[in-house]
Amino acid sequence: MRLTNLEVLSKSDIELIHESSLDILEKVGLIVESKRILDILKENGCNVDYETELVKFPRSVTEKCIKSLPAKIPIYDRDGKITLILGDGNCYCASGHNAVFAIVDENGTRRVSTIKDVEDFAVISDYLSEVDIIGVPVMPQDVAPKTALLYAIKAILENSKKPVFFSSESELINQAAIEMGRAVLNKDSLACGSNLISQLSPTSPLYWEKGAAEALYVVAKEGLPVNLLPQPITGVTAPYTLAGILTLHNTEVLSGIVITQLINQGTPVIYGAAWTTYEMKLANVLIGRPEASLLRIAGAQMAHYYNIPSHTTAPESDSNVHDEQSAWEKMLSIIAGIIGANDMIVNLGMFGTGMSISNKQLVMDNEMCRIVRRFQKGIEVSREAIAFDTIASVGPRGTYLMEDHTIKYLRCGEHVELSISNGANYDMWKAKGSKNVAQKAGDKVQEILRNGNKCSLEPDIKQKLADIIKKYEGIINNS
Repeated sequence: MRLTNLEVLSKSDIELIHESSLDILEKVGLIVESKRILDILKENGCNVDYETELVKFPRSVTEKCIKSLPAKIPIYDRDGKITLILGDGNCYCASGHNAVFAIVDENGTRRVSTIKDVEDFAVISDYLSEVDIIGVPVMPQDVAPKTALLYAIKAILENSKKPVFFSSESELINQAAIEMGRAVLNKDSLACGSNLISQLSPTSPLYWEKGAAEALYVVAKEGLPVNLLPQPITGVTAPYTLAGILTLHNTEVLSGIVITQLINQGTPVIYGAAWTTYEMKLANVLIGRPEASLLRIAGAQMAHYYNIPSHTTAPESDSNVHDEQSAWEKMLSIIAGIIGANDMIVNLGMFGTGMSISNKQLVMDNEMCRIVRRFQKGIEVSREAIAFDTIASVGPRGTYLMEDHTIKYLRCGEHVELSISNGANYDMWKAKGSKNVAQKAGDKVQEILRNGNKCSLEPDIKQKLADIIKKYEGIINNS
């Protein structure tokens, strides 16, 4: 039997949060800094004050838009084949996402990131079995700053066939990314299938700033899958209570749902969630505390109430090195993300409160996700699995080593095969160099990178991507 999904909200809890969100939308409203979106909202029955840019969303409009959302979202690979379906009951894992620094040694020494870091991260992500989607890991600092994300997307597309997850609050960057996706898939539109997922965020509390709003317009118009990701902070930009931050967060997601569906009905939406608490004593935001993982579970429940796929951030840690804190925070967040029934988790390879990436950490996070995925599968009980005939045949004082039943189940996933976790006794471990898990992860990184890119992109497509970036650099620099 598969493990029962974790839940932290009752049905009445969910309904109260939903009703409160509708009331906030209708009575308090949000600011939306986009004239064309304000016009669309006005035309569809919302109350718009053009002077203050405050929008109040009638309950009937919000409820109608919720009903138009697709429950499942097919995501394509670079070859144009469906590689996964968000909403099919599985939790898909994405590496990344949007760090600034790269960690270079065991002491946590970090440096600014480069395009080579993105390329290596993509090669490793492509190799790792538990990485289904590749999030842009860092904003490379050795390319033009305004188009750094485009160079990063290009680096991933050139080094992996897996789907790409990216985030930019710029209309032009999102439009350029869409053109890059079309070029790779050789399509005129990504509405009929995309290998890209765009993430866009309102500013908490209750505010769509101009860049994010205009980017949302472009993405929805294309029909690109969009992850709506509010990022409220407890006690700072949201209430300090978990129920309060959850309600504000839910309200902001619903506002994005209304906007996308009124721009282009049926735009695929993911219920995004990056839960952040605030440590008052340190005046610092945190993402690895247990309260954040409770909210990871709650966010998935709200998404499923609306019958749309859910996203959360995991594995997460506030530790700045590969240590025990990193392990326990990351494992808790993965359990909450996967067994909490989220459809996608993003951030394999990150730590230091999302500021840093590490190739070693990516390999270790891959291992942890493999463990939790096996844990989620639970125990299969069937007449064959019970093995009555084999037990009867072996009898007392026998051995099962050479039995057909043992051989059959040896490689079928009944027992998870791990890559870097130690299973050797002390003497064997010493003979192999006494390496800890971080050292073994480093060895795995070097092995993967020595073997290199296994799925390079055709030269003509590479040139098309370069041309798109050059075109948009000109537009952005002159705007």
